Order: sequence, then C-alpha cells, then structure tokens
Amino acid sequence: GIVYADVVNTVSPTYASETRTPELGYGLAPYLNDKGSDYLGILNGIDYAQWNPAQDRLIPANYTAADLSGKAVCKQALQKRFSLQENANTPIVGVISRLVDQKGLHLLAEAIEEIVSNMDVQFVILGSGDKGLEWYFGSLPARYPGQIGAYIGYNNELAHWIEAGSDLFIMPSIYEPCGLNQIYSLKYGTLPIVRATGGLEDTVQQYDEAAGTGTGFKFLQPTASAIYYTVGWAVSTYYERRHHILQMIRTAMAQDYSWEKSARQYVALYEQAMANKAARDGAAG
Repeated sequence: GIVYADVVNTVSPTYASETRTPELGYGLAPYLNDKGSDYLGILNGIDYAQWNPAQDRLIPANYTAADLSGKAVCKQALQKRFSLQENANTPIVGVISRLVDQKGLHLLAEAIEEIVSNMDVQFVILGSGDKGLEWYFGSLPARYPGQIGAYIGYNNELAHWIEAGSDLFIMPSIYEPCGLNQIYSLKYGTLPIVRATGGLEDTVQQYDEAAGTGTGFKFLQPTASAIYYTVGWAVSTYYERRHHILQMIRTAMAQDYSWEKSARQYVALYEQAMANKAARDGAAG
C-alpha cells in the first residue's frame, strides 16, 4: 500500500528550498513541492559539551570570547605541530573535510597555490577521500614549507586543534545539507569562509564592511576564482580591519546552534503531523 508522509523535513531551511529545484532535487522536486508547507528544514544541532573552547580538554588552552589569550596559545601550538612559520600575526585558514568534489575541495585545489603565493596566509588541512586529492593536498607541505600543513586521514584531537588554532575556516561546498564544522568554527571564534549553499547559508552571516557585523565570509559561485577572492577578502579584513574581526569573533561565539533549539522545532514538526492526520481522519469520517 501507499505510505502517506504527513510532513517531510531535511536538515536546513535553505537545503529544503534547494531540493525543490530540478538541480538539487534529483527527481524528487515535484513531490517535495507538492508538500507545500509540510516540507521544511530544521538545522542539525551540535553538542556543545564536546565542542566548546571554554571547556574542551583536547586543545592546548581554553578560552572564551571575553578572554581570547588561550586562542593565541592554540594558534602557536598548531603552527608548531604542523611546522608552520610561527607568527602570531599570520592568519591560518583551517580545512577539515572529506577530500571530495562535493565538498568543493577540487576547487580549493585549483586556488590554494595562487592564494599562498600571493597572500601572507597559512593553511592547515585535515582530511581523506579521493586518492588524487589526498595525494595533491598531502604533497603541498613539502612544496610550501612553513605555509601549508596537511594530515591525510582523520584525527579527532587534530580536528579540535584546527578549530581552536585557526583564524578562518573554509568550506567551499558544491552542496551542503547542513554542515557541522562551520558551526563548530563559530563557537571557536574561527570565522568561516563558505559557499552560500544549504546549511552554510543558514548559519553564517555575511560580513558587512560598513558596519563590521557578520560572522563570516560568503561567496556564491562554485569556482576557484570565487574562493581566491573571498579568501583575499577575509585575509585583507584580518590585516586591515582587526576591530571588525574581533567584533565578528564575539558575535560568532555567541551563536546558539544547540540541540535544545532544534528539538523545539522538531516537537512543533510532530505536532504539525498529528494535526494533519487528525484533520484528514476527520474529513474521512
């Protein structure tokens, strides 16, 4: 028989909109559009007991928005661990990702050498996936010593070190239903550089140069040049508008993407489903 789904949900409001289109609906778009307001997106929550720089036991030093001195300690430790030039003033861009095209890592591969050749910036990369991308990113530290560090594989402690010790964090995803690392990054005061898609669009507020507001830097086109120019924008902001960076860090660290918030939305979702069923049963009766 036919199972009738009262409500359908996915893991972010923007991804719910995107999957209503032929490009990202993959054949389901007509059915999802038919659901109308009974198809919606609720962001995943994150576990702040595990991901909180004030109490994280895996990082070299703890810190808060009120006292960021521990973040500087984490940065120095990260530079040392990855044999980067130990300079407190050089921004570090973190990458923690599956090394696959969906995550936009092929686009980062096209842009990263031009970035480190033309900008005073460092990269720390942690991930595994496509063998070609593993080889490529794994070969960069030898070719750009002191500027790029890489660990091919996964290491939970290193993931925490990168979130805490980096200044910026890049996620150039082609599509991203929700994404978690940008949310961790906000909590750690590590400003995300993201493609404005799915949950990345929903959780990162675009930097406003006039007001100094926002929590990160967003770009729209899935291209290497968009990555290059947006990293350039973030790096120049880091050097030239330090007061804006500090304001954004404080805003980012104050964001709440806990499960408590998402759970309340799920309760409302189930109530909506029950109301739909009651209305349908009443009509049938």
